[in-house]
Amino acid sequence: MEASSISNWLWPALCVVLFALLILVLLRRPQAATLSQPSRLVEMEDALKEVYKLQRGRSVVEAGALARAMGISAAMAKGLMGVLVASGWAEGEVSAGIRLTRRGQERAQELIRVHRLWERYLVERERMPLEAVHTEADRREHETTPEEAAKLDAELGHPAWDPHGDIIPDAGRRVPPPAGSPLTACMPGDRLRILHVEDEPPALFAQLVAMGLKPGVEVGVVEHQPGRLRVRVAGSSLSLAAAAAERIYAMPVPVLPVPLGELPVGVRAVVAEVKGGGKQQRRMLDMGLVPGAEVTVIRTASLGSPVEYRVKGTAIAMRRSDANTILVEEVGNG
Repeated sequence: MEASSISNWLWPALCVVLFALLILVLLRRPQAATLSQPSRLVEMEDALKEVYKLQRGRSVVEAGALARAMGISAAMAKGLMGVLVASGWAEGEVSAGIRLTRRGQERAQELIRVHRLWERYLVERERMPLEAVHTEADRREHETTPEEAAKLDAELGHPAWDPHGDIIPDAGRRVPPPAGSPLTACMPGDRLRILHVEDEPPALFAQLVAMGLKPGVEVGVVEHQPGRLRVRVAGSSLSLAAAAAERIYAMPVPVLPVPLGELPVGVRAVVAEVKGGGKQQRRMLDMGLVPGAEVTVIRTASLGSPVEYRVKGTAIAMRRSDANTILVEEVGNG
């Protein structure tokens, strides 16, 4: 075959191939850019939630604490902290520590609320195993608008608790810390009811659930040694490392819980259970009537209702019928 005839078809073919490759590259470039932005936002919002949790009781959150909480390097934590400050979600110096701004706190609260709603949905409606819901809820929370979150809340009947025992606050409300005390603060001989189990890290949470340690389960502390606890669950003895036990929150099992509305004036009690459901139950939680909270009966109206109580230093008045949805264990006179 002559060289001229080869060039007649070879160069046009090469041009077609090169043109096709160019189109392919151009088509892929916007896709890569589109994928990187959401990924960056997810990292930012995950860091935002961790800073929100860590800053309870702290003046600032340092890079080392954030790195440990997220399981990343200190350098990556510092980078994320810098992004949070640049976005207006946090303030302070990365080298010294940061705190969330009001805008950052509001966004973190919404993310945590939506995450807990999705966990409730996944367990209740999609029958997903408890140990698997965290990862899926974490994916969905970043894609959910406030309007979609409100619809999800209504569809679920305005639940007060997520499957891990965490309170689901109303939109715009502060996210309360876990109720009860960690198992590491308990003593041998204590009989406890688990209220909450931290769902991170997921592998540890899955192991605890497989051992039967989940909200609502009663446990007895058998032995408490430095760095390790031994507990009894459903007749079985289990050994727990302190790092695992500190992620389980529980409260003493009340001997004879009674309705709050039946207590006389002057009596102090500890909340054992908040009954009911939906917005009514959530309203009680918003007033501070969570399991483990101390409440004192202050006075009763002349007709017997409403009744005034003191909860966490604040006086609140409730109808006796509402107070009777709260079960308490009497602890003495106020």
